[in-house]
Amino acid sequence: MMTQEEDGVRIKLHRRHDPDTSKKAAESVVDKRGRLQAIVLFYAANQAEEGFTDEMLSNWFECRGSTYRTRRAELTAQGLIVPTRRRARLSSGRHAVVWCHRDYYQEKA
Repeated sequence: MMTQEEDGVRIKLHRRHDPDTSKKAAESVVDKRGRLQAIVLFYAANQAEEGFTDEMLSNWFECRGSTYRTRRAELTAQGLIVPTRRRARLSSGRHAVVWCHRDYYQEKA
């Protein structure tokens, strides 16, 4: 049975008696998620101290769904992307958290 460990918790990606196609699909999701996380982390590093909102992230990748926002949330849970104390205005007029790669985040006193 294929499992993945996240934050010390083992997650089952398929059931023991699932068909081979389900097992292969589980493997591909893990690989794709890892690649997308790497891409999001690279994007965050390129934004440096300026940071980014989830809307900016989605716009950059021309994606209207939650794919990249979800990867950012996973990286945040891992401590690789951190929330800043700054907020930015979204196209809707609302304000959103500005996120930053942890290597570029400098908390201001």
